[in-house]
Amino acid sequence: MDAEQVWRLWRRLLRDEMLQQQLYEAQGAIEWLQNFPDNERAILHTYASQFERVKWFVENYQFRLVNSFINALETGAPLTLRALINIGLDLPTLSKAFLRQQKWFDYGPRVYGYCDAVLDFLLERQELADYPQIRDLIGLERECVHLYTGLVKASAVVPGQYQRTDSARIYQSSYALSQWLRDKSLLGRSSPEGTSQHILVYLPTPETRHKFTLISPRATYLYRCLEQPQSLVTLTQILGSTAAQPSGEDIALLGKLHQLNAIRMPV
Repeated sequence: MDAEQVWRLWRRLLRDEMLQQQLYEAQGAIEWLQNFPDNERAILHTYASQFERVKWFVENYQFRLVNSFINALETGAPLTLRALINIGLDLPTLSKAFLRQQKWFDYGPRVYGYCDAVLDFLLERQELADYPQIRDLIGLERECVHLYTGLVKASAVVPGQYQRTDSARIYQSSYALSQWLRDKSLLGRSSPEGTSQHILVYLPTPETRHKFTLISPRATYLYRCLEQPQSLVTLTQILGSTAAQPSGEDIALLGKLHQLNAIRMPV
């Protein structure tokens, strides 16, 4: 037997529930192998002859992945996880539904990529149709996840320009999520009012976890003006100022964004 092919077929067996069922139901029979290529038939027959061992490995693999679903949320979206627990959602069942959709793919150490896929999955679930505030919270925590995954490719620093850092992102909510951010015990248990908020997710330093803060619509606009690095002259033009530089209010807001590590300012 070719070692690489044995390994590939084993990985397929771990993820393919139909193949697992065929192997489990064979009970020593070989007729089910007729539709497989000759080089796969011998390998599968060997696996089938060790049915109990194979089943143990498959069940342990699936058990680990079911738990990793919760671990991914706990790492990348802990507020969402707590809200889901508080409304009594059946997380193991959700986990299995997600993993079947992903064909039991193992994300390995890519926890934030795993979490991003889970959050995308949750946004489509009918179980959350009556919880728009939790869906809004999921949107916020997706920005947190994207903040971390975006750190992989650092943006080049452009001297003498106003520019965004890689350490912040803005989320415009549909509900007043600040209520939940202030008091985590209310997650999923209260209903934040339908008021839009601009929430800055930022890393104060590379060594710390992210934080949240509310910013004004004007500060949000200034941040969005810096999708590309801007000189003082071009930024002033974008803002429509007739003076030589942005207004004192805008300069103060830019300074605040700088303090929050959201933007860089010319020295």
